[in-house]
Amino acid sequence: MNNEATGALIRDLRKEKELTQKELAQRLHVTDQAVSKWERGLCAPDIALLEPLAQVLDATVLELVSGKRVEQQTHSEQIDGAVKEVLQYSEQEIARRRKNLRRRSLLAVLGACLALLVLPALNGIIFGEEFAWRCIPAWLCARNSAEALENYDEEGIDRYIAHADGMYEALTELKEQGVVIRNARARLSRTRLDDMFLFTELELTVEQEHITYLFTCQGTWRNGKMEWMQIYVPSVGYDGPAWLPQLSEAIATYDPG
Repeated sequence: MNNEATGALIRDLRKEKELTQKELAQRLHVTDQAVSKWERGLCAPDIALLEPLAQVLDATVLELVSGKRVEQQTHSEQIDGAVKEVLQYSEQEIARRRKNLRRRSLLAVLGACLALLVLPALNGIIFGEEFAWRCIPAWLCARNSAEALENYDEEGIDRYIAHADGMYEALTELKEQGVVIRNARARLSRTRLDDMFLFTELELTVEQEHITYLFTCQGTWRNGKMEWMQIYVPSVGYDGPAWLPQLSEAIATYDPG
């Protein structure tokens, strides 16, 4: 497909129809800048636009692809050549889209890798003492721990949380009372090295009698497992949910050592 020939034909047919670039663009639901690029031969119309473009300009798809008008009494050789051009154009369009998809996928992977590097570094600078590569496995363990709590996964609780004896039973008892963990999240952005400890935070969404509560507790990653602290510290005159001390005690496994 010759972009310049196709662009010149689009321009001539548009003028025959007494359409401006903007009017043609509106009929095709594209920008007038796109039409301008076609007519200047800078790029070709998307393959999905060839048929509607041909209808607006009273032309055929073969004519747009070949870049010239075709007589009504066309020889078979001319048809064969036009078909070949359409097929070639389709192949070029598919290759272009695949290339763009690979580029976007590569950028997404690079962005994810950059985030894994930058977020712990910023946490170390802003919230803690320094950047530590151990922030990444610490967060992964915290994430798995959060999923185990949310899913009431006894095996996962034992695998990812230290000193978890009795935790599953206590959480199950609360669940039977209507106190249910609906959502648990550990964030990489809140994982940091501080005073030689790797700290992270656990966000818990708990539902009881259609009332939703949001709690946050800190934890540390030691010996390949998470140790979570109490959700709250009881104080005089505390008037929160009666079950909160029980939930806090069930989750708290931190051993100051």
